[in-house]
Amino acid sequence: MTMFRLSDEQRRYFYALCSDGNITRAAQRLFLSRQGLSRSMRELEKSLGTSLFVRGKRGVTLTSAGRILLRHLREEDRAWENCMAALRVIEGEPELVRVGLLSMFVGYEQKRRLLSRFERNGELRIEIVDGDHDVFWEAIAAGNMECAVTIRPPDHLGIPCVDLGKEAIEVLLSRDDPLAQKQTVDFTRDLRGKTVVQTSPYKGRLYEAVFRSHGILSEPILHDRNLMLAQVSARHHCFIIQAEYAADLVNDEVCRRPLVNVPFEMSSVLVLRPDLSPLALEVARAIAAPYSVSPT
Repeated sequence: MTMFRLSDEQRRYFYALCSDGNITRAAQRLFLSRQGLSRSMRELEKSLGTSLFVRGKRGVTLTSAGRILLRHLREEDRAWENCMAALRVIEGEPELVRVGLLSMFVGYEQKRRLLSRFERNGELRIEIVDGDHDVFWEAIAAGNMECAVTIRPPDHLGIPCVDLGKEAIEVLLSRDDPLAQKQTVDFTRDLRGKTVVQTSPYKGRLYEAVFRSHGILSEPILHDRNLMLAQVSARHHCFIIQAEYAADLVNDEVCRRPLVNVPFEMSSVLVLRPDLSPLALEVARAIAAPYSVSPT
């Protein structure tokens, strides 16, 4: 094989397609045509002399060669990030630790406690990042974020995880909804014909087929807590959520009920960069401490 090095453009396109697993979605995110992205990836495969993707009707998956390329690119990114961190230490700059927390569920108080715990440490600066689950995973895999509270990432990403407990799942309902009179709501029976609002694009894609197979509609909305609560209360829609976060979303118009017979899991995990620095590991342990677990 002749010497070849990816261009910045090829690298960005390859990462986007790996993350989305779908040429159309990746092209839209990159502001490219579907044909343009496909052509670029085929040219990359030709230059490398191997196939990187298996293309199917439901999207694309990585071949063994594709997984090798992705792993080495991420190792290269992390090595560069570690180099920059070491240079910042020499210059006396505080180490930056980026933490992914969904604003929808992790409120101001939780963030304030995390920041206040380390505010006297002049060697450390914490940046709290908001985003969706797949955004967190992509950033951590690329070395652009140290840790995040999220759902379990796909195995092929190889991101270390710490379980924060398998939480029960609840459903938020309008207090005027007839289902609010029940002690528990049955996913497979009671939600048939209802609409479940999703504020996470990733979860929307993940559970759409499950909802459809049970006669449940799914409606995506903006990542906005107030808009979601308005839809639940005014339109008698539902919102499925981990019990840990449900209590903070209850108000005069919205109540919560345990949701039983749910055919998917929504447990929280703390995902970590494989090469956390001692300071970043200290931050990760502070996040995990209330759950009585600790990253090693």
